[in-house]
Amino acid sequence: MAVGMLISGEGVTRDTYRKLTESMFGNFPMTKEQSPDGLIVHTAGESPQGFYIYDLWESKDHFQRFAESKLGPSGHELGLEGSVQPVFFDIEVIVDGPSGI
Repeated sequence: MAVGMLISGEGVTRDTYRKLTESMFGNFPMTKEQSPDGLIVHTAGESPQGFYIYDLWESKDHFQRFAESKLGPSGHELGLEGSVQPVFFDIEVIVDGPSGI
């Protein structure tokens, strides 16, 4: 089952997001070709509550594999491990809109 994954809160900033992305993929932003296995869509930006990352994944397991292979090691390298925990939401319906974004 597809899941939404939200990372937000204290410690999640535009600067740490950029540094993590560059550490994991060698550039910012990641390209479509660099997208991890199981990622459906990736979003990030500012909200009234602070910076956030919201993704849709094919499954929680797909995200966990990405976290173990890329996100965790890069976070460790930057001294960010354990500072933020993702929250998951089951997705029952996904509809691609006509915009083609």
